[in-house]
Amino acid sequence: MQFFRQVLSFFCSPFSIPDPSAFTGYLSKTIGHVHWLIHSQHSFLVPFLEQVKDATTATLLATPRVRRHQYKKMGEFEITHEGRREPYLVKIYNYPHLLQKMKQCFKHTRGFHEFNTTYLASTRGIPVEVPVACGERKYFFTKESYLIIRKISHSQSIREYFRGNTPLKERRDILRKFGCLAKKMHEAGIQQDAFSLDNFLVYDENGSKKIIVIDFEMVSVRPKSLPVKLCFWYLAKLNREKGNFTNTERIRFLLSYMSYDYAQWKIVAKHIESMTVQIQKIGAKKVSRLCVRRNKKFGVFKSVRFHGFYRRTYSKETLENALHTMEETGKDEISVNHLKILRLTQNSPSGSGNRSLKQLWISANILFALKIDVPVPVGVFKRRFSNGRKKGFLISEMPDNCIPLSQCHDLFSDQKLLFSLARLAEQVSPFGVLSKDLSCQDILVRTQGNRTRCYLANYYSFSINWLPGETNKPINMQTIRNLFQTHQQINDPRRKRL
Repeated sequence: MQFFRQVLSFFCSPFSIPDPSAFTGYLSKTIGHVHWLIHSQHSFLVPFLEQVKDATTATLLATPRVRRHQYKKMGEFEITHEGRREPYLVKIYNYPHLLQKMKQCFKHTRGFHEFNTTYLASTRGIPVEVPVACGERKYFFTKESYLIIRKISHSQSIREYFRGNTPLKERRDILRKFGCLAKKMHEAGIQQDAFSLDNFLVYDENGSKKIIVIDFEMVSVRPKSLPVKLCFWYLAKLNREKGNFTNTERIRFLLSYMSYDYAQWKIVAKHIESMTVQIQKIGAKKVSRLCVRRNKKFGVFKSVRFHGFYRRTYSKETLENALHTMEETGKDEISVNHLKILRLTQNSPSGSGNRSLKQLWISANILFALKIDVPVPVGVFKRRFSNGRKKGFLISEMPDNCIPLSQCHDLFSDQKLLFSLARLAEQVSPFGVLSKDLSCQDILVRTQGNRTRCYLANYYSFSINWLPGETNKPINMQTIRNLFQTHQQINDPRRKRL
């Protein structure tokens, strides 16, 4: 009988959070069926916590944030304290299914896990914003868990920071601090699976820039430092973000991470680059399967007139309106805002008239997953008529200020453009080769300030292989040279006669 009482007590206990004495500065408070750990300096939040049991997204979150996770809500709210408005972020995790509820009996909730790992990281000297409160609501099983974090005003992720027009000296300083912080994390045993530019926050503190680590949902804390191979693996994941950094900046980051070990950095850089290619190929193979299924990123499009595949970041209404506009114009190619709609025919630039729409969609998403500069593939669609005739459509999001390479009048004199083409050939070489039939119409040129960037406009102008980049690079460079020679012969009548 005593055993059953203990079991019943375990399930009916209003909380499973450990004793608050394990967390310095935190108090324990139970409100209804919600047990909270709250920092003593933020005890003025208790009246707000009392509203959580009856809260919905509309009432609890003054500024809801859209999340891709259906079991997670996230938003912002403000509390007035001592004449100042204090902004906070709140995360709410739901456990609606029985299996999810049962799992929580044997492990901590996601809310407490993030709180605990953030707290442990702070005790090891990692700059973080420790949550001010976490809570769990239980009846018979865990129903919800909560996490409240102080919001740092006027802050931005490192990704957003480097996209801005930041002075060169300031960028160098941030890269140095970023490299040192990444090294410090790995030495402290902080294993962040989502090691990306979005999980580091930059803000001003006393006139200087400070970087902290955020989002500990996918973090585990090891008793010792991370193995070297695992450190390189996370650096390789970060190295996929090449579009946000120049080669010089990537070298500066790595040197800072390695404490300026000039004797070894080239060997390490080559090893990381090899691992980066491996990670990207694995990711591309995964995307090739996911892009033709319903999931968080992709969907299957079905309407009265059209069906196909699309990227879920774009609404169905927007895409269907674009397709209707395309049919009304009767043209083979139109642009609606940043979207380019292409009617797939025998003469279409994509060369996909006889190819499967599904294969076109897979090829486009593989290139995008490999971080190759291409227009964002938005969707492919098919319309079937009563007489058996079919029409195919491709929608892609075009970069700003882009023109085809064939329209660049200074093609042979602009050194920046020539360098951008060589950089494109170098970018694709680790993954495959450019098509021998590559034309100037298959390449887009984007000019932004003093920077020039080239994109592959035709998803079929590139073939993936598993050869090393050193083998593919000479082939791609020769393809670019042939492209120049062909274009020059067409536009120079004297060369054409010769």
